[in-house]
Amino acid sequence: MISKRRALVACAAAAMLMLSACSSGNSADSASISGPSGDVVSGGTGLIIEQAEPRSLDPALISNSWANSPVLGNALYGTLMIDNPETGGIDFKLAEDFSSADAGKTFTLTLRDGVQFSDGSPFDAEAVKFGWDHIKNPATASPDIPQASLIDSSRVLDDRTLEVALVEPVPNFANAILQTSMNWIASPASLQAGQQAIDTNPIGAGPFTLEQWSRQDVIKLTRNDNYYDAPRPYLDKLEIRAIGDADQRYNTLVSGGADLALEGNWSNIDKAKNAGLQNAVVPLGGGTTMVLNSTKAPFDDPRARKAFAIALDLDGINNAVYDGTAKLPHTLFDESSPFYKDIPLAGEDRAEAQRLLDELAAEGKPLEFTMSLYPSGKALGEAIQTQLSTLNHIKVNMRTIDFAQVGQILGQMDYDVITNAVVFGDPEPRLWFGLHGASAGNYSGVKDAQMDAALDDARVSQDESERAAAYEVVQQRLVELNPVIFYVRSAPGVVANGNVGGIQQYGMGSVLPEVLWIQTHD
Repeated sequence: MISKRRALVACAAAAMLMLSACSSGNSADSASISGPSGDVVSGGTGLIIEQAEPRSLDPALISNSWANSPVLGNALYGTLMIDNPETGGIDFKLAEDFSSADAGKTFTLTLRDGVQFSDGSPFDAEAVKFGWDHIKNPATASPDIPQASLIDSSRVLDDRTLEVALVEPVPNFANAILQTSMNWIASPASLQAGQQAIDTNPIGAGPFTLEQWSRQDVIKLTRNDNYYDAPRPYLDKLEIRAIGDADQRYNTLVSGGADLALEGNWSNIDKAKNAGLQNAVVPLGGGTTMVLNSTKAPFDDPRARKAFAIALDLDGINNAVYDGTAKLPHTLFDESSPFYKDIPLAGEDRAEAQRLLDELAAEGKPLEFTMSLYPSGKALGEAIQTQLSTLNHIKVNMRTIDFAQVGQILGQMDYDVITNAVVFGDPEPRLWFGLHGASAGNYSGVKDAQMDAALDDARVSQDESERAAAYEVVQQRLVELNPVIFYVRSAPGVVANGNVGGIQQYGMGSVLPEVLWIQTHD
């Protein structure tokens, strides 16, 4: 049974659990990451493509997901911890332990002994506290403020030990760290020096240090000889470029202009698989969504949300946008999840959609709305316009936005429909952030007592059967309310040429640069 509803956590500012219009994830058995044969080779330069350039090298402003700049964050700042896909547990890196003795209300973080920042200053508990408080501060405008806001207070017990008290119990709080910029700790002195200082000389404890940042061109990194985990990193240098266009990313890789690309477009991953390139996708639940702003017309009317949801042919969108390669989210959880239930999300029913549209029009409310899309989402918008053009009393407009605008747009809820993502391995804590009525990351603005109570119970329970029962309620309410339309599984992927060894992903598709090596490089 679902236990008594818990107190809610109201996050202080907008979360950017945001991705561009990405393609699907796929099951792990489709991945092909074998790397070259032979011993690890040290030296050389790794040429890496990410999908977006950060606006700052402040770790609080770098996204720790496949969509943006996770390799850069991992390279400059290292990682406190990562998840282990084989055991389902946590593997520690700069941290040595992170545990709770009271079911997730209080955690103790223990750091590895003897670690230093790249400038020789101590990597200590005070630095972690400062970094997490920095993310939590609304003035920082970090996309990860909801996760940091789970922390009620923290105190340094000694140089290596930080005690963290949460607002309410979150047994899976480690996920909130390793999936976000909370996993990256910068020197407090470099953060206090201001954005210009950290953009030119970021001080972290990662495997690489900044050599040069030519904006809109290349970020050059060089090996940190003081990195704690010798003989890593294996590469001497990294050159990271951002390429937003999917075709250009793939062509750059196959033409030899890059060794490895972080990829969120399933069409590219499918091409890589067919071409015999290394490829992998972290399998996640949920997916990329169209978020319907239920706080204002037209989608404050549940009939409008339902009409839009059931008017769509997701297979048609898949064919038009992803060449039929995408995996579609017919249910909230993937069949491999212990929380899977055969509860279909919105399915196509154009006759019922037209009936609802006629009903709205008879009340003087024909359905007209604007979709806010990234430049890469043009094909999605056109596919939806084409599909809905055959129905009466519905009009779809489009506007193009870019990554630099999205924080302000989401924070002000300045949209009718916007593409976003509610994606997760374990559903905690991201499902709560994406759907709970008290979460600033709930960009639909939907508030539903039943769904909120179920999300609260699933968050605090350590019993899998209780969590499964709670998530079943969440799925049922999603079908009823349609606050978001899941239209494709997300693809936190990586593709690489055959000479790249040591490819390892964690969290939301984040790649570890310290274990990469290249057998040959012209």
